[in-house]
Amino acid sequence: MTELGQSGETLADRVERVLRKRQLGPLSVSELIKELAPDEDAAATTLAAEHQLVQALREDELRRTARGKRPRFGITDGESVRLRPPGNPAEAAVEQWNEKVKQDLLEQLRECDPIVFEHIVAQLLIAIGYEEVRVTKRSNDGGIDVHAILSARGVTRVPTALQVKRWRKAVGRPEVQRLRGSLKSTQQGVIVTTSHFAGPAIEDAARQDGNPVHLIDGRMLADLMAEHGFGVQTSRVAFFSLDEQLLTGGLHASPSATDDDQVSPAARQGGQKFFLAQLPGGRSADYLSTLATMASLAEAQPGLDDYIALFQKQFPSITRADEARRRMRVLLSLGLAEIESDHVTLTFRGRRFLDARDPRLLGDAFLSRIAGAVEVRDLVSGAVSESDRRRLIRDDPPAGLSSTQAALVLRWLTQLGLVK
Repeated sequence: MTELGQSGETLADRVERVLRKRQLGPLSVSELIKELAPDEDAAATTLAAEHQLVQALREDELRRTARGKRPRFGITDGESVRLRPPGNPAEAAVEQWNEKVKQDLLEQLRECDPIVFEHIVAQLLIAIGYEEVRVTKRSNDGGIDVHAILSARGVTRVPTALQVKRWRKAVGRPEVQRLRGSLKSTQQGVIVTTSHFAGPAIEDAARQDGNPVHLIDGRMLADLMAEHGFGVQTSRVAFFSLDEQLLTGGLHASPSATDDDQVSPAARQGGQKFFLAQLPGGRSADYLSTLATMASLAEAQPGLDDYIALFQKQFPSITRADEARRRMRVLLSLGLAEIESDHVTLTFRGRRFLDARDPRLLGDAFLSRIAGAVEVRDLVSGAVSESDRRRLIRDDPPAGLSSTQAALVLRWLTQLGLVK
């Protein structure tokens, strides 16, 4: 049940603030809980608390989508959270259009008949889930325009009295005080306006020594109407973007793959295997150092074109943009980064690797994600020298790999300490 008039910083707002302080994430859910409540006992980081946090963020995403806004969080398997990158130009244009429509809606509400406006607010309350909603008689309303009951799944019932103000000017402190003065001891109050609230009104509404009064300004009113399908219509169109995972070589899709937008593309790949591209610097490169440099370029979630420009600046020997794009996909192959809305973003594994620079963080990912990794490891396990390993790979590469690809996999296995 959604409570109309809930004001102040939400849990999702606090999570966004933490992630902005922590380089946009990703952070594990347990880390987020500790950041949000640093003074709490460690026992507060429980499965229940983690589940509640993830649920709150998923509800925030659903709410933002219904209001015509892009979700702000990327949640992977309910275990880590990051801020999503800005939308690509098409997404940004859609969001800008939606905001224009909501502004037009608000302008029309300011022009409509006052009684019509009261009934629109009453219908909105019913859509949100309020019960026993009734518009008061004009001759005997005592300043109250709508009465309703907020029912929290039948556990609690909170009588609510609303004033609606079809205004252009700011609503001030006197209006908040008059509403509070007209409330019964068990009631909460809500003021809904098509304009905005002055600072003193906001301060007075936040007082803890009287009946609670919640404030709905014009912007929030338009958001709530859009969320519940009042005054706006929704159209849908297919929206295409390149599947970078497929272009990385992930050709063996898992039958259990899901289209759930809450789960990251990398997490959806399940049983996919990826082919490796050569790193900048070729065979002589320090793979871990090069990977860390490549991952660091994604910390600020740059657009893909911007990332490629940074990549070429960092590795000037890569003169062609298409070659830079092919080589940067090593990050996708290893699950260190994703491409979302044409922006390159770190995954939780990528963040951990960048912070710790620990090759052990890559070992399991390499064996589980890279085509031929396990087969090459097993093939050379009995070889006593490096030349013997190279000969085995050259003469009898695993099925599905060329000898060149198998040799690249072997070099990675060696640098990651997965073969001795």
